[in-house]
Amino acid sequence: MPFLLLLLLGIVEFAWLFSMNLNVRHGAREGARLVAVNFQPSAATGSAQTTEIVLETCSRMDAVAGADVTITGEAALVGEPASVAVRVDNPSSLTGFLDWLYPSELTSDVEIRVEQPPTWANTPNEPCP
Repeated sequence: MPFLLLLLLGIVEFAWLFSMNLNVRHGAREGARLVAVNFQPSAATGSAQTTEIVLETCSRMDAVAGADVTITGEAALVGEPASVAVRVDNPSSLTGFLDWLYPSELTSDVEIRVEQPPTWANTPNEPCP
């Protein structure tokens, strides 16, 4: 019985970790798309616009607590690359029995070409609310 229970919990934990990893990857892709099209729901520019992009990116991720979003773009020109990275430190397990199997962080980094003239600013590790 203990082996069967450990196997069942292992399957549940692996599925939970896989789901969190997919959410981190999805968040990075969504954030990169927002950066590429110069997402601007208000008239804000610079770091205020970057905060809006990060908030929208975080709202498009499910069940990922404690995520940090980094937005970088070396040149502010259309056609140049920009990058969005999403990182979650110490992802929490679902059952708590197999915490020692979890990685120390989940990360995803997406690079995309800018489609609209960017008015956002680079930001290092802005946390999701």
